[in-house]
Amino acid sequence: MELAPDTAILYENGSEREIETALVRIGQHLLIKPGSRIPLDGTVVSGTSSVDESMLTGESIPVEKQSGDTLIGGSMNYNGAM
Repeated sequence: MELAPDTAILYENGSEREIETALVRIGQHLLIKPGSRIPLDGTVVSGTSSVDESMLTGESIPVEKQSGDTLIGGSMNYNGAM
């Protein structure tokens, strides 16, 4: 979890705001931008991207993620917004 960022982008009512990761609650939606680390474990609600999970799995090939897939906090989002 040391790889996870200290802040997250909360997405509510069409607007974005940065908050401390510790303040995120279950059911809130976060915006994961390309090139950023995923702040918490969660599920993709919308969007697609490639995610580097090698810090946990050891797999060097990025994993494609889409709606319904699980995300691991601390992994790196590559090319799409989710």
